[in-house]
Amino acid sequence: MTLMPRPRLWSIRGLQSCSPAVRHGVAVALFCAAFGIRWTADALFPPGFPFLTFFPAVIVATFVAGRGPGIVCAVLSGLAAWYFFVPPVFSFVVTPQVATAMLFYSGVVAVDIFLIDGLTRRQRQLEENEARLAEMAAHQALLFKELQHRVANNLASVASMLRLQRRQIERDPALALPLIDRADQRIEMMGRVHRQLYDPAAQSRPIREILSHAVDLAREMADADAVDVRVIADDVRLDVGRLLPLVLLLTELLANSFKHAFAPGERGRIDVRLEQAENDMLCLTVADNGKGLPASDTQPAIAGLPRSRRGLGTAIIAGLVAQLGGTHRVRSGAQNPGSARGVTTVVAFPATHAAGA
Repeated sequence: MTLMPRPRLWSIRGLQSCSPAVRHGVAVALFCAAFGIRWTADALFPPGFPFLTFFPAVIVATFVAGRGPGIVCAVLSGLAAWYFFVPPVFSFVVTPQVATAMLFYSGVVAVDIFLIDGLTRRQRQLEENEARLAEMAAHQALLFKELQHRVANNLASVASMLRLQRRQIERDPALALPLIDRADQRIEMMGRVHRQLYDPAAQSRPIREILSHAVDLAREMADADAVDVRVIADDVRLDVGRLLPLVLLLTELLANSFKHAFAPGERGRIDVRLEQAENDMLCLTVADNGKGLPASDTQPAIAGLPRSRRGLGTAIIAGLVAQLGGTHRVRSGAQNPGSARGVTTVVAFPATHAAGA
């Protein structure tokens, strides 16, 4: 639903946004008009009404041009009324009667200017608040649609994961409990990531902080406190639609490393790096110094996936990489000069959604 803004007064948003010279020129023009009417119709007015045409001029000047021009119009009007229309005319003689008249005039225009200026400021404030609320409502509607889309995608991922695990259980019923426990962990991880990323405060957090929080979640779920995980990230900005699969992908890669690279309680290290590459591409690298891949996996495998790790986790990783529209490859320490241990996974993906995606 699109929120339609209320019609705005042209005087408040139009003339008051002009330059001071224009606004003061309008005030002077209104004074001249009031003076001309008062001078022309002087014979029509009864004695004792020297300020009659000047009060409306001050009110209009303040309303359409602001407090400063209103004051200018009030001062010019007061001086003109004093000199031309307050007896004795054509002089600035101060008598008790003149002082009383001028104090009366000053009090009335001061109240008029104060009230009108306060009302116009309040009107501007209301319009600004309304614009902010409309922007927030539009953002919330967009965020809700995005959330619905992502929830639907993740529910489909959960259903696919459960189907894969069902086939594994059919082949080996003894795996039922471990597979169900792992599925429970993955679903809980998805829920935590959703809560983290769809928190409004998360939109302004640096990407490194978001990835570090995901690392803490993955390490907590795997009970891998002995493994040191270091995160390095360039200062990039991603929308929630890119952040969600990226964070889920990172947690799955870390879970694989915690499970396969290190024995329970073994100390180790994993380096996580998110870098800006050429052509608006990003590169996520997850490298551990664990036991590496078996010798049978050192040869290139289909789609870059090592043979020993073609399980449910690998299928989930491939699906998340596909959501990002990227590619990935896995290499062992034997394929890295100067390294005898460890596995490195490199994922390259565009920083923004592809057109039509």
